[in-house]
Amino acid sequence: MILAEVWPKLRDPLLATEAGKEEEVKRAFENYAQPYAQEFVPRLASDILRVIHEPKFPKRPKAQIHFLADSLAGRPNVEPRTSRDICGQERAEERAKSPHKILRKEFYVVCSCGYKGPARNDACPRCNAQILPSLEGLLGQGFS
Repeated sequence: MILAEVWPKLRDPLLATEAGKEEEVKRAFENYAQPYAQEFVPRLASDILRVIHEPKFPKRPKAQIHFLADSLAGRPNVEPRTSRDICGQERAEERAKSPHKILRKEFYVVCSCGYKGPARNDACPRCNAQILPSLEGLLGQGFS
């Protein structure tokens, strides 16, 4: 979110920096992203410089923001390429999740009131007797 907010002003000065000039990265952040400069520089200046000079650095602004954010997300613990891979895997897992959710679970009950059939809202539909939680039900396995 931070990069998306400051990228329109920061993009051109940052991309104009030469390889190996960490001071230019620091200056660009201090001049064009002042409220957030302490979040990125000097700690990530060398990483930012390395990422923006990668051959696969995107051309479009929105893609640049995501590429840089994903690359810096795992620093200093993982390399930028590994960080992008991890972010991509997490996004893929999120997309693979079903958008649906269970609306109701049903049990077949035999109630002391004489009702036999499916339960409604974890209770007997005739007398509203609640299904008591059991250790077997909580663990999902039967005991011998």
